[in-house]
Amino acid sequence: MKKSGHLLGIIVNFSTAIALAGIVVLVFINVILRYFFNSGLTWSEEVAVNLFVWVIFLGAIMAARDGLHIRVDVFVSRLPKGLQKIFLLLANFLVLIGLAVLIHGGIKVVKVTHASISPATGIPFSYITISLVVSAIGIGLITMYQTYKTLQR
Repeated sequence: MKKSGHLLGIIVNFSTAIALAGIVVLVFINVILRYFFNSGLTWSEEVAVNLFVWVIFLGAIMAARDGLHIRVDVFVSRLPKGLQKIFLLLANFLVLIGLAVLIHGGIKVVKVTHASISPATGIPFSYITISLVVSAIGIGLITMYQTYKTLQR
């Protein structure tokens, strides 16, 4: 299980890096074309924005993996270890419920946006909105693994 999680982490990191590199390259090429040649790639701005959406949601998975999402634990940190564990499990359970709602709603949005085609690139908007579902599933898997590790302690 640890190896598969490591492999998924590598895939998410690599995908995020590729998307960021794509944004930089597209914007740089468009700036050069506009500044020196008074022309540009009509579709590059849209692709850069769509890649940025993917970077945001892939970054949310990376932040969940590294425990970097905002957490207020002023109250919980003052409790005994046993109660801290209970509150952590409760928090993870609530996160999983929220992610289930996100996945359910995200799938509905993907279905609705699949019929809408991007004017500049000609791809369905569902290719962008699916990033929400991918992110919620990734964070859900991480949360379930963290819950499993908490129960083992």
